[in-house]
Amino acid sequence: MKIFILKVFIFLFSVNLFSQKTAEKFTLSPAGFEDSVIREYPGKTDSELFLAAKMWAEFTVSNPQEARTRELKDQYLEYHVFVPQAFAINDDGDEYTWDAMFDVAFRFANQKIRYDVEIVEITSPGAPAFQIVGGPKDWAFYANNNQPYPLTSEARKVLEDIVNDFIRGVSSYVNRDAEIPERGN
Repeated sequence: MKIFILKVFIFLFSVNLFSQKTAEKFTLSPAGFEDSVIREYPGKTDSELFLAAKMWAEFTVSNPQEARTRELKDQYLEYHVFVPQAFAINDDGDEYTWDAMFDVAFRFANQKIRYDVEIVEITSPGAPAFQIVGGPKDWAFYANNNQPYPLTSEARKVLEDIVNDFIRGVSSYVNRDAEIPERGN
């Protein structure tokens, strides 16, 4: 009976896992990264995908054992990923730099990885606090004096690139044994 209940739970988890809203890549909105990204890796088992994500963390995340917050073998991994000096904004000759902390979660099922990323914190000891506001075309980081910083669209792109690099990094570990065709084929 316990095995049957466990199988039902795993089935429901798998169905729900990949039925949510997804995107091709992560795009930062004022609320953060709202969508998930799902990538398919034909021919790869959930175990192989799980190990590839762990390898990515070993080589990318500083102190991956401490950064790993959750693990369910061959099904789920989650890390706190710290990116020092993630982006900078120039303001009247002064450069302000912020560090970023992300929660990066991987879910594995049916030769797919679902990537979920959340901004946990963006901080800097030497820069003013700010909030992210705006729509798709009018982005701004606002400081304490309620004045927008310049070049905030570049900071947005940097944050998007950092997070999309998480997917590229894991994918390169997943496909590390892929055969490269000879030139002309």
